[in-house]
Amino acid sequence: MRYIAIPTLLLAILLAACAGFRPEKEATVLAIPPENAQPKQEETYTLKRKVAIGRFTNDSRLATSFLNEGSDTAERLSRAANDILSAKLAATNRFLLIERADLQALENEQDYAQITSHKIPADYLILGSISEFGRNTTGNVGLVDRSKKQTAHAKVTLRIVDTRTGQVIFGEEGRGEAYSETASVLGMGSTASYDDTLPDKAIDAAISAVIQNLINKLNNDPWKSYVLNVEQDKVFISGGALQGIKPGDVFNVYKRGKTVVNPQSSLPIELPGEKIAQISVVQMIQGTELTELSIAKIIEGSLDGVDSKELYVSDK
Repeated sequence: MRYIAIPTLLLAILLAACAGFRPEKEATVLAIPPENAQPKQEETYTLKRKVAIGRFTNDSRLATSFLNEGSDTAERLSRAANDILSAKLAATNRFLLIERADLQALENEQDYAQITSHKIPADYLILGSISEFGRNTTGNVGLVDRSKKQTAHAKVTLRIVDTRTGQVIFGEEGRGEAYSETASVLGMGSTASYDDTLPDKAIDAAISAVIQNLINKLNNDPWKSYVLNVEQDKVFISGGALQGIKPGDVFNVYKRGKTVVNPQSSLPIELPGEKIAQISVVQMIQGTELTELSIAKIIEGSLDGVDSKELYVSDK
């Protein structure tokens, strides 16, 4: 009986090994939304805002570590974050994306807040940074089994800058995590080296956590365009079919408010504008998202004697 016990024990271990075998699973992704996360808004007809996406900066400790000197880790993560944000905004079909990743660092932050209009051909500029990034590997080694869990976590910060004023009108942080697990028993099971896709998945999850708040903020702000020229009863405005403008649309025309300087921040602030006319679109002139035009007629009020540079158009 003593001789039969050994093969029986081996058989029991083998069966346990087979029972404990687990194939490698796909990486698990967790998006951790902020406390003020907002629900997705219902799809309605909307005018598209022109949005420029600036380059993501990588301010995480990993990017500045001496261990990464000479590598492109920080740059690669920044490019990945920029591409992920662009793809998510494009998928909504609500924005005209104008990618100006460098744009000389927002024209050196619009010459350090001495803002001038139309330096950036967009209504809003989105700036982002990877403020935190880390990865680790944990595992367990038993008598006959072993396991390994690889984890990457990221925190991103997104900011919306109003290009007309240079002011940050929205800021939000999001966190995300991605991990994968492998396990083996008696050498049977799955093994894996470091999963290079985990950092991108963690950044994707972090952006996903706050993207809806960002989209809601952009959509809730009034749509604006500019009066380019006035010829008798014709009013030429920037934007056209690509922005969702169509014949028959009615817009308000405002005279820009006075610009004053806030003594506390030394930043220029434009006071609310004054509605002076209402126009209706009658014709579209095709072009790119930066060159298309619309022609409108005045149906209420007057633009006589007002410089077109002092005018803007809004849907609200």
